[in-house]
Amino acid sequence: MVAARDLEDGTAGGTGAGTLSGGDVPPGGQLTDAAAPQCPDPSHAGSRVRRRGLRASAAGTRQRFECLPETGKRHFFTTPAAGAVEAGRSPRQRCPDPRHADARVQGRGTRTTKAGTWRRFRCTRPDGSSHFFQVLASAAGTQLTSLDRPPGCPEHAVSKVTRQGVYGRGATKRQRYRCVPADGTAPHTFTPPLAREAVEVGVESCTTCDELLSPHRGALTGARHTPWTLALYARALNELSMGASYAAVSLMMREYRDRASRHLLEHHGGGALLDGQATGAAQSYTAAQGKSAWHLAADLVEQYAPLLWRPVEQQMRDRDRQQRAANDQQLAAAPNAALATPITWLLDEQPVILSGRRRRGQQRRLERNQWSLLVVVEVRWHPAEDPMSYPRREYRLRLARAYPRANEQAWRLVLDELGERPDFIVADNAEAISNAVTKQYGAGVVGLVPSLFHIQRNLRDALRKLPGATTKLEGRTVLVPELAKHLDVLARDELLNLGPADWTRWWDDLIGAVATLPAPVTGVLEQRRIYEPRVAAALPILARQPQLPASNAAVENRIRHALEPFLDNRKQLYRNLARTNFLLDLAVARAQGAFTDLDEVTRLLREDNEAAGGWAPAPRTLADAQPPPRAEGEPPPVYSSLLNPLLVAALAEQRLTQPPVRQQGGQQSGGRP
Repeated sequence: MVAARDLEDGTAGGTGAGTLSGGDVPPGGQLTDAAAPQCPDPSHAGSRVRRRGLRASAAGTRQRFECLPETGKRHFFTTPAAGAVEAGRSPRQRCPDPRHADARVQGRGTRTTKAGTWRRFRCTRPDGSSHFFQVLASAAGTQLTSLDRPPGCPEHAVSKVTRQGVYGRGATKRQRYRCVPADGTAPHTFTPPLAREAVEVGVESCTTCDELLSPHRGALTGARHTPWTLALYARALNELSMGASYAAVSLMMREYRDRASRHLLEHHGGGALLDGQATGAAQSYTAAQGKSAWHLAADLVEQYAPLLWRPVEQQMRDRDRQQRAANDQQLAAAPNAALATPITWLLDEQPVILSGRRRRGQQRRLERNQWSLLVVVEVRWHPAEDPMSYPRREYRLRLARAYPRANEQAWRLVLDELGERPDFIVADNAEAISNAVTKQYGAGVVGLVPSLFHIQRNLRDALRKLPGATTKLEGRTVLVPELAKHLDVLARDELLNLGPADWTRWWDDLIGAVATLPAPVTGVLEQRRIYEPRVAAALPILARQPQLPASNAAVENRIRHALEPFLDNRKQLYRNLARTNFLLDLAVARAQGAFTDLDEVTRLLREDNEAAGGWAPAPRTLADAQPPPRAEGEPPPVYSSLLNPLLVAALAEQRLTQPPVRQQGGQQSGGRP
């Protein structure tokens, strides 16, 4: 059955009505004044008091006394025992059920099994009900101390549950239980929704089983009919959230399974290994099993990434909703007020180029394919008066999405998925982003700040291509001093000193400097058409909100450190759009702190699987591998592939059915004042 947790030295046996000892104390039966407790009854002051042993209670061990007054009826009272144990007596063995603190426990001998020597006890409640339990007293020199009880039967609330052998083999050996219902129905066997590994107890040389303290507390399996443990699921998802490849995580899972199987074989004679398992080192990447191993981790992403993502997304949405309400209230009172904690997002994209051989008819040729990674980083504002809030401005991944194209429709899908309307958006000068912001929220509703870093870099790169615009300086190719000094003004502090007329004059001077090289000014005129009105609209915003970033370099930083490890795994090629976005959800969840406590991750997985009777979600139902069949008269199905150029338009038509989000009351949170 179970082992006792607080088994103390010595043996335990029957102690009458639950007391541990009896008899009087010093000769003569009268305690000294220094040692005698006072009877709680004031009318019995000076009466004779005798000690009557220890008694266990829900409040702890108490010392029992008998009061013998000169007149009146004798009675008993108790005081805290303070750890005292009478000479020649051992502490009482308690029932492992904490609800039986008032029960009488009597020893009923011992029995010996292959696990060791067990002491048997009988627990009798005041209402006359009784049951037996046993304690593992010795197991080859090791004493186990767990009080875990077997799981309850899911079909019978009142029944007797005992272990009933195991099923499976190797690393999949699981514990089975037998239920004897109290209503007299036929006994049956069962396993909990999430079964546990069978625990072999009493092997002194086994360091693994020394941690498995109870036959009822083996490692919890991840789901029914799987050889993977729940802890291994959490570890695999944690590795995937940091950018580990599907194949590496899958082979790690197989190695842990093989290690458990080798342990049972070497230490417990637990049977042969599973078919195809090796007893040596980890499988090689180039081994035959490694060719399809990546599907194990890919299935985990499809099954559990949405489960971990939902609470993270809900937390971010709730935070944005509360901040949106507070900012709207402030803007309603003062439309041009500076917001202390504006909702600010930084947007950027990165193309991902894939190379691979694809079959075209009877030929097989090399094709270059590309998809885009769209990334949103949020700005977290910390109170300035908090000395522990440095830095004042913090950047965290908010959303990452993979789409075949980074066009206006794709960015609208991203903004629609974010939910709440932001106050400010900082991005490069891509037309797709600015058009998506305008169509999603309305013209002038959201303040759009162009990245000054990208403007300066693009201008510098364009000028370097002009004849006569560069010179050699210590072996390096740099712009001529006139142009380099002119571009130095494209900094936040310098631009805020310029008025609208000064900003127009700056472009006139730049075009004049290019014309005197002499060089064509067509490219500079095109850049002026794009950059001049956007910077002019952003300068009042930056002057009113000095805490806002004037560059989206934080997005590139997050892409480099948090997302590039995913892009380096070119073996999978990331063809499936839904599965790739699930994987990116794990990266964002990690940035938001979801994997700080792996015990919490394990709890989410366990509760979800137990709610489904122990069954895990079926893989390839969320991330469809093939399009569904098309009925007669229906439009052709859209294949969920990152290489499908028609997918973005189809998703936009399906999801973007709501009109653009407008701010109530006509107030502008970030547009022109």
